Amino acid sequence: MKLDDVKSITILGSGAMGHGIAQVCIDAGFNVIMRDIKQEFIDNGVAKIKESLAFLVAKGKKTQEDMDAAMARLTTTTDIKEALKGAKLVIEAVPEIMDLKKSVFKEVAGLVDEDVIIATNTSTMSISEIATVVNNPARFVGMHFFNPVNRMKLVEIIYGEKTSDETVELLCEVSRKYNKVPIKVLKDRPGFIVNRISAPNQAFISAMLDSGKIVPDQVDTTMKAVGQKMGPFELADFVGIDVFSHTLEYYSQTLSKEFKPGKFLTDKMAKNELGMKTGKGIYEWKDGKAVVDSSKPSEGVGPMEFAAIQINEAVRVFKEGIAQSTKDIDDAVKFGMNAFIGPFELGANIDPKQLTDTLNKLSDQFGLSILKPEPEIVDGSFKTLGK
Repeated sequence: MKLDDVKSITILGSGAMGHGIAQVCIDAGFNVIMRDIKQEFIDNGVAKIKESLAFLVAKGKKTQEDMDAAMARLTTTTDIKEALKGAKLVIEAVPEIMDLKKSVFKEVAGLVDEDVIIATNTSTMSISEIATVVNNPARFVGMHFFNPVNRMKLVEIIYGEKTSDETVELLCEVSRKYNKVPIKVLKDRPGFIVNRISAPNQAFISAMLDSGKIVPDQVDTTMKAVGQKMGPFELADFVGIDVFSHTLEYYSQTLSKEFKPGKFLTDKMAKNELGMKTGKGIYEWKDGKAVVDSSKPSEGVGPMEFAAIQINEAVRVFKEGIAQSTKDIDDAVKFGMNAFIGPFELGANIDPKQLTDTLNKLSDQFGLSILKPEPEIVDGSFKTLGK
């Protein structure tokens, strides 16, 4: 199959990710059929697409004619057979529940031709495991969009054990057509590239909360002073303590037991103090904003600590063969996290001894071996990896 053969794309799910994917597809000239199990879900998704496009019209970034033409390329249905009729590419965006995804793809695989590419938009789940219910798994692939889809440039295109090179290449071409930056994920590993690189910092945050010796307000104040919109603790609250904890639990089962969420987080879960969504988490939240005491910056934890952990994990990701190059890792972090610079680019300007000392100190202080420096950090050879 070639890019020109992909005239119509079916999106399964109309929630935040589903309607976001649908929007970028119709905006790029594709015909889209968006399907969900209830009309009310579809109506909400369509309303969100119209709202987003109307905002661009109001800002002068799009004409009303452009918006009308894009919306004319969108059709909706609750009928799965109707949704799949004529599709050459099917993208699933249903909730992150393995059994649900498997049931969806088992049904889809039985209704479409064997050459139709089917993709799962998942941020965590195993592509290879989902593919076990699909006939001809060579055409099954991971397609991880980042939220909000209409603004975030990165799409991770993830190989399952049996995904063909042709399938991945076509998905990269499709992604570029709707103005995304596709990065190939060569191995189906937990967290893929971007979320995997962020994982040890999540464990670090949990460990700091449990220590009781680190003041979140001070750390967040320090991090915002260097340009971050939110500090790490505020961001955890914003995302949701439940989501943050579930992610750590997943990594504790798939990467290392050291990722298991600590007592502070589990206590917050038990009290239903989940951050912004409940009005209280690590911080109190008022009028959609965290109440952060910004009068005093941190003297113990700052940008160097978080950067060292990220650079160290980026080295592991490259060594495990998850990404093709250190440039792909840098680009994935920049376009998936809105970062100014990628971990290898950042590390190129830092003394390896400083990174090594920082990581050893943190590992000893918080009892986390996952923070121990990789040999390539210690000897500085990480600066020439892949070159």
